[in-house]
Amino acid sequence: MCWYAAYTKPRSEFKALDFFTKHQVNAYVPEYMELRQWSDRLKKTRTTAISGYVFFELESLDYEMLNSNPFTRNIVKSLGAPIIIRNEEIILLKDALRGYTLKNDFQFGDSVKIENGPFKNKLGKIGDVSESYITVVLKSIKVKLALSKSKLSLAG
Repeated sequence: MCWYAAYTKPRSEFKALDFFTKHQVNAYVPEYMELRQWSDRLKKTRTTAISGYVFFELESLDYEMLNSNPFTRNIVKSLGAPIIIRNEEIILLKDALRGYTLKNDFQFGDSVKIENGPFKNKLGKIGDVSESYITVVLKSIKVKLALSKSKLSLAG
């Protein structure tokens, strides 16, 4: 079984995913939950991490089935051949979006490297650890960050 990617029509990633699931095809759309502010309320919404793509797993490409999906445009190709995505890369993508961290038992004084966000690749030290937040002190730019454990991506 190989993973492939297909371009989707604008804002149709989840519809393409539903179509594949109804036809017993293992498919995946990278997603995360986001808090969106409207004028009268806050709402959690499902948002695509990579817009315009749906990933699916097949033994061999079935263009008839792909063309019958009304929410996809074309398969992603390189030099005229479909791109084959390794299973490890899909697993890595799923883990990254799950808030996966290599280490969860941080303590005061531990040296860490921030792996995502605007301070990506900055080195710092753990200042404080609480139930839901970890405070990281970045000496290079003299900043103290309070990071949510749910969106944390640090490496020890």
